[in-house]
Amino acid sequence: MVGGGTCGLAVVARLCEKCPGSIFTEDEHQRFHWLKSRGNKVNLIHQNNGRSKQRYQAPQTMKPEDILVIDQVSDNFLGQWDNQFRMCQIPFLRSPMFFHCDPVNIDGLYSYAHLNKRETTKDLKEIQHVVGKENSKHQLKKLVKKRQAKNPTQTNGNHDKAGLIDINMRDYRDYYRPSTKLFHDFCHEIIDRYNLHHVVVKDEVVNIEYTNIVVSDTNETGKGFVVTTASGKVYASKFCIVSSGHRGKINYPLNPEVDPQFPQGSCHTTHIFNGDVKFLEKELSLKKRRSIVIVGGGLTSAQLAHVAATNGIEDIHFVLRSTVKIKHFDFHLDWVTKYRNVKQSAFYMRDTDEEKWKMIQDAREGGSVNPEYYKLIMNHVKNGRMKLLTNTTIQKQVWNDSTKTWNVTLVNSKDSTVTNLEDVDYIYFATGITPDVASLPFLQPIVKEHHIKFVSGLPCLTDNLQWNETIPLFMTGRNASLRMGPVAPNLSGARLGAERIGWWIEELRNKKEFDWYPVCKYCSHEDLDDEQVLLELKLDEDDDSDESDSAFETKLKLASGQLNWFSLLEDLS
Repeated sequence: MVGGGTCGLAVVARLCEKCPGSIFTEDEHQRFHWLKSRGNKVNLIHQNNGRSKQRYQAPQTMKPEDILVIDQVSDNFLGQWDNQFRMCQIPFLRSPMFFHCDPVNIDGLYSYAHLNKRETTKDLKEIQHVVGKENSKHQLKKLVKKRQAKNPTQTNGNHDKAGLIDINMRDYRDYYRPSTKLFHDFCHEIIDRYNLHHVVVKDEVVNIEYTNIVVSDTNETGKGFVVTTASGKVYASKFCIVSSGHRGKINYPLNPEVDPQFPQGSCHTTHIFNGDVKFLEKELSLKKRRSIVIVGGGLTSAQLAHVAATNGIEDIHFVLRSTVKIKHFDFHLDWVTKYRNVKQSAFYMRDTDEEKWKMIQDAREGGSVNPEYYKLIMNHVKNGRMKLLTNTTIQKQVWNDSTKTWNVTLVNSKDSTVTNLEDVDYIYFATGITPDVASLPFLQPIVKEHHIKFVSGLPCLTDNLQWNETIPLFMTGRNASLRMGPVAPNLSGARLGAERIGWWIEELRNKKEFDWYPVCKYCSHEDLDDEQVLLELKLDEDDDSDESDSAFETKLKLASGQLNWFSLLEDLS
């Protein structure tokens, strides 16, 4: 496993679970547990023939010692996750209670909070105006009619706009956001449950190849992955899963012609979360009045702006190239509410990956801020500590070597208003990452030898999130968006990806796809290719004959067409 974040934890836990069922109903849970308890005594009706029967087979699970997770940031799960939440001082997750990594129960986080008596406002925060339980159904209809009378063209198709919100009332308890501490403790409960404390090593993967492997201890061989790390260590495995998060080309610097003065003058948020730059380290050490510019528009930029304001930065210029988008989640509510299966089915029914990418873009609409942080930002604006500059971009930025500050020129795209900022101490770019999986250095051998189609930088994987039908390389998280939809980068996508990968790996294991085989005596020659091995095999068998061809003569016959591979193989058999 490459990457030990939430997606990595979800997949590893799923591979170790004997009775997975995080996407099933309670009745389906009971059925699976009953089948597991009965074992081989249960006869199942075959799908293709109602009269034939097959025995129930319990899922094959993996042991922690069979799994290796290589993470660039930490030797524990969620190292990058913890760094980001600590740096941004995030008290509560943006996601609701049913977004988590538990492979068993979709209500696992809620159950954990209930069993540990952590249902107070300290650990749970309600997502208001989502479920609609504050108003009766009659009151909501009156509200819709009143708003539609003011704006007749308004529709209810986008659930982030005013109107009836289609959510099952029985699910209202799930529309709470867990605290960072509660979610952290719950994830570590999963780690304890499956004994995953020692499966993560801190290292950086620099190369992945799919080739023939010989296991020296057992003298067995087979196709597999050879993974090389920055420390020089080499690992081999039968299958590999990439859960390295959102990787690609960071949108920094925005103007390649300008020296960004990294790290003394500016940086990207990825540099902060990777530990390359410490947020506000320079500004907090200054004696004078401090001034920074934060460029973004998503939740991360709002969180950093809030942290800067609470740490005493006097002049904060929050620059957005468009207006502020306010959404509870990264995508529209109809992807997680009552009729989410309709949206998901519409996504799966798209004919091309280009259409799916367009649907993802429409659902996510770039960066957005949830209502909680929007209120915090507006309070700082009201107090005069922050300036919110919408529809604005950086037109010019000049570095002053003597003062180690920037002179920045901003321009408004709507009214062409120009704002000049002098003596800006630092510029933080929370401008996201452009997907470009094909350019990732450690995947270059795979991309070159097993090329697949890419759309907008994302790989066109199989439905099982496999690279292609040939090699067992899997991807999850944002890089699997073309198969899972807009929810792929979120915790909901982590669980869904884990289910897809887990079931398919189990299927491949049942087909003996991951078995090793005894090494042939002719495969022990390291420098021989397939042609040379066959030639040597033929010569060894015909050694007693005076009419046997030499290896050189055999090659000549093959090259001239006097001998073909089929004839050679028939002779060998």
